[in-house]
Amino acid sequence: MLQHKIIDMEKGPWKGENWWVSQFNFEKEVLDTLELPSKVLIHDSTLRDGEQAAGVIFTKDQKVEIAKMLDNAGVQIIEAGFPAVSPADQEAIRAVCNADLNAKITCLCRAMEKDIDLAKKCGVSGAIIEVPVSYPRLKYQFEWREEDVIEKALRVVSYAKESGLEAHLFLIDSTRARMEFLESLVTRAVKEAGSDKVTVVDTNGCINPPGIKYLVKKIKSWVNVPIEMHCHNDFGLGVANSLAGVENGAESISCTLNALGQRAGNSSTEEVAFALECLYGVKTGIDFYKLYEVSQLVKRLSGWSFPPNKPITGDNLFTWEAGIPTAALMKNPHTVEPFQPEIFGRKHEIKLGKKSGKANIHWKLRELGLTLPEERIEKVLEDIKQKAITFERALTDEEFIKIIEENSK
Repeated sequence: MLQHKIIDMEKGPWKGENWWVSQFNFEKEVLDTLELPSKVLIHDSTLRDGEQAAGVIFTKDQKVEIAKMLDNAGVQIIEAGFPAVSPADQEAIRAVCNADLNAKITCLCRAMEKDIDLAKKCGVSGAIIEVPVSYPRLKYQFEWREEDVIEKALRVVSYAKESGLEAHLFLIDSTRARMEFLESLVTRAVKEAGSDKVTVVDTNGCINPPGIKYLVKKIKSWVNVPIEMHCHNDFGLGVANSLAGVENGAESISCTLNALGQRAGNSSTEEVAFALECLYGVKTGIDFYKLYEVSQLVKRLSGWSFPPNKPITGDNLFTWEAGIPTAALMKNPHTVEPFQPEIFGRKHEIKLGKKSGKANIHWKLRELGLTLPEERIEKVLEDIKQKAITFERALTDEEFIKIIEENSK
């Protein structure tokens, strides 16, 4: 019979005051497969890649407000925009740079000297220099030779460094590039031009976590500079792929609040940061109460709605209607939830509907400051279920109060 080490389930990195996740995340056999960096930086791109979502526009003042709140939440790097888009974007980036933030401010640049000049004038500390690298993009979109891309990248990375900026080599569509070309480009950009960072970009969201692990390991074997992940979410794997990169040594993640972005969006800032904290034990320095606040601001300003069951920040994440889990929630919320709403300054919400049980009624009575004899609970529950079926929805507090009044006569 196999023998397993007996652990104290109440004590360990899997359990905090407001969360309780799987202890298997922290098994030695699991940890031995990972190459986690000592620290992971969050590089929020809401103001650039998030704004590229169709129909979304943030004003200068809105960008400054979002940036201040991100900074206050502990985000270490903020991508403030793309200066080449318009003079208005340049003005907004300058305003963010002048907001006296602790976070480093970056902006996106094409592999063109004039874009580096714009970045310098805006006052950013880092230029994210984008170069297309995938076979289909080079052949069918840009009609560039691989040698031309290498020449452009070396020239503009060197120019950015000479201009006093950090240079981030941003490899558009990395996950569909020829490996031989990618190795030559990355190696030369770092060793000859002095690129400070290499960003792996899954532009089409079309790779799986094992593929990301393979690619990051390859790049880490070529150069000794920080690797950043920038993953899109077309197959719903943006967060998983970002974390897979970190598992193999990537030191930062480029992401957007609420996963805002083109098509299916990007890796979600709040999801990757909270997963790092709870599932990997990696400290991010993020205040999740404040991060939730800015995520809600972005939700309002963008005009985009999100599913109520969206991970981490969904409106219904801590909402219960079914009776059995509500009863468990009253005993100990860790039984039915991996983390608690207090982390985000939120609270539980209990609905009364077809699937409710007596525990729902007790919760609501306490919440609303009402009383009801125990012997009448069963009748009230029957009335709630019948009305919910008739209305085809959960009941409002006013409708519940009316039922209580009718059963108190």
